[in-house]
Amino acid sequence: MSDAVMSLAADFDPAGRDQWMELVEQVLRGAPFDKKLVHKTYDGVDIQPLYTGDDHAGDTSLPGAAPFTRGSRAAGGAWQVRQAHCRATGNRAALDDLSGGADAIELHIDGETSFEELDDLLDGIPATVPIMLAPGSEAAIWHLVDLWDSRGVAREKALGGFGMDPRDPAVAEAVANTLNLNYSNVLVSVVNGARLADQGATEAQELAGSLADGVAYLRACEQAGIELAPAADRLEFRYAAGVDQFLTMAKLRAARRLWARVTEACGVEPAAQRQHAVTAGAMMTRRDPWVNMIRTTVACFAAAAGGADAITVSPYDSAIGVPDPLGLRIARNTQLLLREESHIDQVIDPSGGAYYIESLTDALASEAWGLFQELESGASLSERIDAAHEARSRDVATRRLPLTGVSEFPDLDEPAVDRPLVVPDPALRRLADPFEALRDAAEASPSCPTAFLASLGSISVHTARTAFSANLLAAGGISAVGGDGYDTPAEAASAWKASGTPIAVMCSSDDLYEEHAVAAVAALREAGCGYVLLAGRPDDRWGADGYIFMGCDALAALRAIHERLGL
Repeated sequence: MSDAVMSLAADFDPAGRDQWMELVEQVLRGAPFDKKLVHKTYDGVDIQPLYTGDDHAGDTSLPGAAPFTRGSRAAGGAWQVRQAHCRATGNRAALDDLSGGADAIELHIDGETSFEELDDLLDGIPATVPIMLAPGSEAAIWHLVDLWDSRGVAREKALGGFGMDPRDPAVAEAVANTLNLNYSNVLVSVVNGARLADQGATEAQELAGSLADGVAYLRACEQAGIELAPAADRLEFRYAAGVDQFLTMAKLRAARRLWARVTEACGVEPAAQRQHAVTAGAMMTRRDPWVNMIRTTVACFAAAAGGADAITVSPYDSAIGVPDPLGLRIARNTQLLLREESHIDQVIDPSGGAYYIESLTDALASEAWGLFQELESGASLSERIDAAHEARSRDVATRRLPLTGVSEFPDLDEPAVDRPLVVPDPALRRLADPFEALRDAAEASPSCPTAFLASLGSISVHTARTAFSANLLAAGGISAVGGDGYDTPAEAASAWKASGTPIAVMCSSDDLYEEHAVAAVAALREAGCGYVLLAGRPDDRWGADGYIFMGCDALAALRAIHERLGL
């Protein structure tokens, strides 16, 4: 056998970006490259269609030490499967999660939870299971410490975290106590970047805000005379994992670089940031909640590939109320399948070396570092988050940012999913809320709200806009009737009158609109229709009351329809 090395590229001429651009320009035919092929994140970062080694040359001017980009699991080891529980889910559900493969319990309780209630909630849970309070009130922290003592758990064996806000005035004292009392495996504070993300923050804003909170924590410890190295070791960072897997991976990688730079600037030996990734609450929906399983699977994969040390997956029904056993089991098994069968934990930094991810990591680190410096100078983060939320909400309204099962492909006949209600987090801004509010209003109506599809021409002519219109109407809880196709405006008007619906939507091709739109609108009005929409770009010639089209403000259009229907 020959020892010669075979080159797969040997029979091809060398190709570079210039040759690629020539081919792209031929396809674009004069259309602007930046508009057609370059996408911008909500931070203003350009997402290019092609990345090469020239796009990432290991820019050493950016903050952070490169080794920490890869994460604390770079040496191997699985991430922690952390399941969220509260009094409503109960002790039985927590035990089922642990017996089913969960590694830790994240406990959501308030200061009104008594010691006896906490004892019952954690009954039968071994002392080897970490209990993470989220968030940690003073009463809950003392109850947890008393519970460890009552169960004879040695201080150095206690596992978990107090979940204190890094800006809590008592956080430094708690750090000092855990150090002095030898609670060597207990985390004290959680920097909750996910809270910012659920308010609408961009990736860079979430990173910058978390850095600011982390620095506030270190300052408090320094002022209390606590060495910063052990203080930093008692801190965990919580980040949101969303459906954009590449942004999530890059965000987690950038976060570690940034924190390494902060600790380095504080005179502390840089160390990998301890990260807890949670599936983003803002992306969860009440309608068609089964799609949440796909959303959380993508988010969990991204968090694992991004190097998170612990991951919490929300049950698919968590936006509705208290999750049932199926929701909890699916959430847990999502992680176990990725960890135990897909073996993501056995790959060191899976996205490392990919030009796109490396470049995106650089860009997020740079954007976040600049914003962090502005925050340190007194800039307002909340105003920027509000602006980012408004921008994202506009994209949801126009369906540029589609929500499957809610704003796109809604199923008006989907079976209802009922769960015991919980008090919603007032800071959480779910993206699906505006559309789901319309669905709620439609379902609360004594009669099923409908709109008539006055489709002109053959199926091949009108079906695209007929399907588009029915889909858009359903997003507002409105059923579409008609749409069979009519040869003349008079036939369409007659069919509308027989339907008994108060609204008509004209659907056809541009060519047929030129020939029949004016007459069709007039015929519908003569038949008594007081609100005529047309599926197509606005054109005053047709005389319609409104227009629905790809990229239109679907929320505004549906709200107008609701108003006409008296919903």
